[in-house]
Amino acid sequence: MHGLIFFYIQKFAEALALGTSGQARLRTTVTTAGKTYLPSRAYPDAEAVSLLTNVAEAADRPLGDMLREFGIFLAPHLVKVAGRHIDRAWRTLDLVEHTESVIHAMIRSTTPGATPPVIQTVRLAPDELQLVYTSERQLCRLAVGIVTGLGRHFAEFVEVHEDTCMLRGDPFCSFVLRTRAADTHDSGGVHAETVVLPAGSRASPAGDVAITGRAVDGVDEDLPATIGSHRILRLLGRGGMGRVYLAYDERLQREVAIKTMHRAKADDPAARQRFLRESRATAAVEHEHVVTIHQVGEEPLPGRPHGVPFLVMQRLAGRPLHTVRDEAGPLPLREVLRIGREIATGLHAAHAAGLIHRDMKPENVFLEGPSRRVKIIDFGLVSDASDDANRLTTDGTIIGTPAYMAPERIGSDATVDSRADLFSLGVMLYELLARKLPFEGTSLVSMLAAISRGRPRPLGEAAPDVPPDVAALVMRLIAHDPGDRPADAATVATEIEVIEQRLADRDP
Repeated sequence: MHGLIFFYIQKFAEALALGTSGQARLRTTVTTAGKTYLPSRAYPDAEAVSLLTNVAEAADRPLGDMLREFGIFLAPHLVKVAGRHIDRAWRTLDLVEHTESVIHAMIRSTTPGATPPVIQTVRLAPDELQLVYTSERQLCRLAVGIVTGLGRHFAEFVEVHEDTCMLRGDPFCSFVLRTRAADTHDSGGVHAETVVLPAGSRASPAGDVAITGRAVDGVDEDLPATIGSHRILRLLGRGGMGRVYLAYDERLQREVAIKTMHRAKADDPAARQRFLRESRATAAVEHEHVVTIHQVGEEPLPGRPHGVPFLVMQRLAGRPLHTVRDEAGPLPLREVLRIGREIATGLHAAHAAGLIHRDMKPENVFLEGPSRRVKIIDFGLVSDASDDANRLTTDGTIIGTPAYMAPERIGSDATVDSRADLFSLGVMLYELLARKLPFEGTSLVSMLAAISRGRPRPLGEAAPDVPPDVAALVMRLIAHDPGDRPADAATVATEIEVIEQRLADRDP
């Protein structure tokens, strides 16, 4: 375990109000123990557990309760220590989502002997996140305490649904985290707390969380004046990888969108490589249904060995598919088919260039203009088809969006090719036609398990009005075995075109 944790264990012990006898015991068992722990080194896990056990015994408290209290104590200190790796716009779930990369930048890359826990996350909504935690130390109570402490630090209420737990014999812990603004009392104080709910339980109405998007008002304390000689106009949005700005290209006198990488992410070499790969891969594909990349660069940062990577892309006027899906209600069959055909032709162009997107989902399909022409965006997980599809993943993390992830992507030793993108396309088409996903689950784990089992309800049953040939094509796209799916994206586009022509002939 990293020496920084030992340093704060001792500070925590010193801060406890245990009375004279308790303080004396702590001085002999923790704070003045014969060994000095340096924050820059790593030490055996057993020593940390021993110190925390001593603290719990001296305080006459159960170890689990003491771990949670230590986590609450630790959280704001970690935020402060990790300052340069943390985006100032982040809140509780943002920081939890990026914990793996912050740990990598601060600990794994500088202290090879340290073995921090593996933290896997999937962001379901601005106020909801799924998390899987694994560690030989089984200090999940400490993890919950840290989440609680982060909530207090950011003045947010945190609700934790716990699906599985190592302390109950499960191989890992899995949580669903939801946040809302903390209660502000008349005295002006802020109350932020964490409620931990076991599997299957629900919060009381007062604790329920409304999942709503967080508006971006264009005001940003870190808004740069220029990026890559482009004048920045305002912030368009934030995502897991970085920020997107509206900018003006003075040379060509046009508005563009600039995506920059989070500074914290930029400190992680693997993450930097993924971002640059997205930029180069997308720029290499010239197709009407793939977003156009104008420039790839790196904005220098004073006093740092590397800058912040960015890409300049065309500004798109329209809305992403998931927004249209949620707001417009069921889309007409012919429009769903057109969207599917245009996605397939865009994917074919990428695949022909040897590229696999690996994160096809409604959020990455932009519908441009009144005609809602498809533009595939955000090739953030793109890989060269000749490479190992998992080479660029950070150790222990799940990369991609589970609901649309092909089953062969779930196994780390599985071969992934372009047919994984076709599976994702099939899931999107199923969802548009049936108004529900073919593989469902209440958590990351249950969702992955449903995909791994590969037994979706036939589309013809879920949406009886869908023509049989359409249902058959969609079910082939989401076949569990890649060999049972269509051969390539061009084949899919052709099959959809034949169906469209049949419908046009029947109902001109």
